[in-house]
Amino acid sequence: MTRFRLATTIHQGENSLSHLSELGARRVLLIIDPFLAESDVLRKILGLLGNAHMVIFDSVQPDPSVAQISDAMDACIQLNPDAIVGIGGGSALDTAKAVYKFAREQGHPPSQGFVAIPSTSGSGSEVTSFAVVTSGGRKEVLVSDDMSPTMAILDPEVTATLPPSITADTGMDAITHALEAYVSTGASDFSDAFAEKAAQLAFQNLETATKNGHDLWAREKMHNAATMAAIAFDNSGLGITHSLAHAVGARFPLPHGRLNAVLLPAVMEFNAGQVSYGEEGISRVAQRYAHIAHLLGLEAATRRNLALSLCAEVRRLRGAIGIPDSLTKMGVPADELRDFIPALAEVAMCDTCTPSNPRRPTVEELCTLLHQVS
Repeated sequence: MTRFRLATTIHQGENSLSHLSELGARRVLLIIDPFLAESDVLRKILGLLGNAHMVIFDSVQPDPSVAQISDAMDACIQLNPDAIVGIGGGSALDTAKAVYKFAREQGHPPSQGFVAIPSTSGSGSEVTSFAVVTSGGRKEVLVSDDMSPTMAILDPEVTATLPPSITADTGMDAITHALEAYVSTGASDFSDAFAEKAAQLAFQNLETATKNGHDLWAREKMHNAATMAAIAFDNSGLGITHSLAHAVGARFPLPHGRLNAVLLPAVMEFNAGQVSYGEEGISRVAQRYAHIAHLLGLEAATRRNLALSLCAEVRRLRGAIGIPDSLTKMGVPADELRDFIPALAEVAMCDTCTPSNPRRPTVEELCTLLHQVS
């Protein structure tokens, strides 16, 4: 028996920001990425919110810490908002989600709800019940239905000026979400539908969005892909690509999506198992990878090779959008990485995402994966 939940109303497409004018809030707490603080996007949002009394919290940093979230909660207590609006990437939205949950637990739920406006097409935080918080040098994944936004606005205009490197990194995060959700132990027909479509949209549009950021069609499709992938994984769970990325990212300050991109093909090959042992013997996971490859229009003589072609396509796309193929090429010192691999594997083993991975790893196998991408 499985459960499928979608708690967020989604508005998408060009000019979808206009739905903010219907909010009707009198006091609004805006939690935003600092680089948006002087942007045309923020000015447009302020105009759409009309005469509401607004407090802007723009002290968001990547991988939000407990201290940062505490500061945002103080702003919430002082304002007692009837709406919270989060604008930005995953870090801003995760901060807003934690504050929203806090307000509800304190008996002051914002009467007009929580609106999430993503400025990147990757984390999918605008529709999930997950938030990633850094505590004690580790990334902790918080999970609670109370954190799900009531409304998400997917306007491609918000992402139009996103730099190519961030477009690439966050786009690979969306692809990782789709592929991990599709082979997760918690996958269902419902999550599969979102994961399949998300994978198609992301593989078809990420390269264009990265190389021509003002192509609003590609931006819109990437926005939709990221949200669909998030709906899938919010219901099915993720896997050890994320477990390892969380562990490495907490020790070495690198973009989460870029870490996923480096780790993903190696993890896919691990999860697929013995894909080289003949057509009849390929694993269920390899069969699922082969199906995604078929949806993408990839061709191969056997289903085994079709599964392998999806791994190759991930590597091709990763290179085409400028993401390196190893942790050391990302700037991680080789000696330091080698010394930390056992500890990183131990942390990843205990990560929230590990139990839903389709193949249960050992700590030694996680060490091997980290050596492969080092």
